[in-house]
Amino acid sequence: MAVQEPRQAAVEARAGVVHETAPAAGEAIQQSSLWQDAWRRYVRNKAAVAAAVVFILIVLYAFLIPGFWIIPGIWTDWIGNVDPYDVNFAVANEGPSAAHPFGTDQFGRDLFARAALGGQVSIEIGFAATIVILVVAIFYGGISGFVGGALDNVMMRFLDALYGLPFLPFAIITLAIVGTVNIVTMVIALSIVSWFTDARVVRGQVMTLKQNDYVRAAHAVGARWYRILGRHLIPNTLGILIISMFLSLPGVVLGEAFISFIGLGINPPDASWGSMANEGREAYRTHPITIVVPSLFIAAIVLCANFVADGLRDALDPRTRET
Repeated sequence: MAVQEPRQAAVEARAGVVHETAPAAGEAIQQSSLWQDAWRRYVRNKAAVAAAVVFILIVLYAFLIPGFWIIPGIWTDWIGNVDPYDVNFAVANEGPSAAHPFGTDQFGRDLFARAALGGQVSIEIGFAATIVILVVAIFYGGISGFVGGALDNVMMRFLDALYGLPFLPFAIITLAIVGTVNIVTMVIALSIVSWFTDARVVRGQVMTLKQNDYVRAAHAVGARWYRILGRHLIPNTLGILIISMFLSLPGVVLGEAFISFIGLGINPPDASWGSMANEGREAYRTHPITIVVPSLFIAAIVLCANFVADGLRDALDPRTRET
């Protein structure tokens, strides 16, 4: 028996078998946090990881490329002119080439840089409007769920009445009332009627969490309501809020693209993916790449955001168990 044990240990070592040893008496047991467990579950979701990588690459492309045209050197020698505002009719409606990877539009502007500039505006509007939506939803839904009773009933019936407001027509009316179209007014128009569902999600989460023992303990030691709400309840809805942000982002991006596509969005010479698609609509028969490029970016950012949200939901759900 004494001879077999070393031989078995050698075989297991060659096979890569590792035996977990139990912690000694008094030794601290290594524990992992919720976020570490969520990260491990997320990275196992290959589709969500791929979507996150593509999403990050699109964001980097949108925010880095428009500034490279002012940097002389190897970049400008390889790409050539990447100024998104430079008009050159001599190269109008050219196809993809080494100098212009995505070709040029009807004004001879480089679509590679133009798409990055439009993506920068679309992503800024998307994230800014989503943050506004979450802030309003946290404030409204958090108070409604925490206070409860008659106040909760009144606030929810008011929310039911607001559900009758159509999203895009109301956004268009808001822009018409404001009169000026820029990033700030687009954010206001896209977020003003988009926070209703998120408010209900926050309310439901707060109503569930406030029944926990740590909330009762906070009440028992005399903690103020705003401290309980801000210190204990809202932080525990963080996972739901992150998922909600990525679920709201596609709708906001599509809303901005639609408003810009019908000519009511960002004004030239600035651009967004929606306004680029509007410009390419007139020449799509003879030069389809002018509408294909922004459309592909819109589709990519929307699909990636949905896949990331789906992966985050599975990763942050505490009821998900590894198999």
